[in-house]
Amino acid sequence: MSKAALEGAFVDELALLQPTPGYMRLVKDRILHVWEQRRADANERTTEQERRVKTVQQKLDRLDEAFLYSESIDLTSYSRQRDKLREELTLAKIEHHTEAVDELDVEGILAFAERILPRASDLWVQASLDYKQRLQQLFFPEGIAFDGNRFNRTAATAPFFNYLAPTESADEKMVSHVGIEPERHPRGGAIT
Repeated sequence: MSKAALEGAFVDELALLQPTPGYMRLVKDRILHVWEQRRADANERTTEQERRVKTVQQKLDRLDEAFLYSESIDLTSYSRQRDKLREELTLAKIEHHTEAVDELDVEGILAFAERILPRASDLWVQASLDYKQRLQQLFFPEGIAFDGNRFNRTAATAPFFNYLAPTESADEKMVSHVGIEPERHPRGGAIT
């Protein structure tokens, strides 16, 4: 097979994976919805962690005050409690930092994906050899086999493209074709 024919077949394969604009809008809306929900949940957890940090810091301040100004506790008790509260404060600060959501430009990333993904085959055709290889690695991380006529559809694709592969229609998914037999008429013939 010529290089041009093989590359043409690969471009056709990429075109099969390309999402429609309507599908991309649905994906974008769903991702934004999930992102907003997760960001709200993370903000709630962050607020809770901020309260925890503040509460532990207040306990530490009261402990210092009780030891330094009121002289109501001895040095051993003070040191033990101070170390315990400092450890708790450090852990609370670490958890607070962990819960903080990085402000990603999700809308910008999705807008970029919305422009690029529907044009995957065009991008591949226009790319240099190095970029073609990178795109192939992105689209088919484990490579893709060609049997001389067509590409192996069982090849692993990038996770996003797994959702875009051709699927059976809803009617085909509802009933297995195995074991479906024509109903027999009581007088011997098949009912069609």
